[in-house]
Amino acid sequence: MYGMTMRMPADAAAVLPQVLEVLGWQGRRVVQARALSNWRWVACELDEAEHETRVREGLPPAADAILLRCLAHRYPDFLSRPAPVRIEGAIAPRRTWAAARNNLGGFVSFGARVALVPAAVARGLPVAVDAVYYGFGVVALEEPDRLVHPPEPVAATERTWMKRLVEEVVYDAVLRQAGQPLPVALRVG
Repeated sequence: MYGMTMRMPADAAAVLPQVLEVLGWQGRRVVQARALSNWRWVACELDEAEHETRVREGLPPAADAILLRCLAHRYPDFLSRPAPVRIEGAIAPRRTWAAARNNLGGFVSFGARVALVPAAVARGLPVAVDAVYYGFGVVALEEPDRLVHPPEPVAATERTWMKRLVEEVVYDAVLRQAGQPLPVALRVG
């Protein structure tokens, strides 16, 4: 159900429902998305009304920077319309703290960041210092129903084209994972 890369612990998918519950994200969709050049799990909620509007208007996910710029040029209000998904945060199941931290570091503006790592790693001093300092959440793989460190809430930020691009990448992943057809009736000219 959830795609994995070789760097993710094999049993991470099995504990994902418990991780979502301990984070208060139960009921959210989880997709594997390559947002900002790194694969990670992203917990989100589809904005059904915006999705239906986009299907009706034939506006596909703008999961590519060039396509996003083209849509923004062709439809000047595109960047100011509601986001097709609301991102709760990203989860990086990794074997080491360094791998999890590197994966999540660039996601700071888009949602909470949570590392899912082995218990011996999760309870180490480097993790304790970094998690508090950088605002990472940490869950031990062997105890997915307990937060070792809660993620820092993400402050609302100004919407930028980069934030919109990440939302569009996640929207594309949601539709592809659900097997939904992508709206493609773009009118050019």
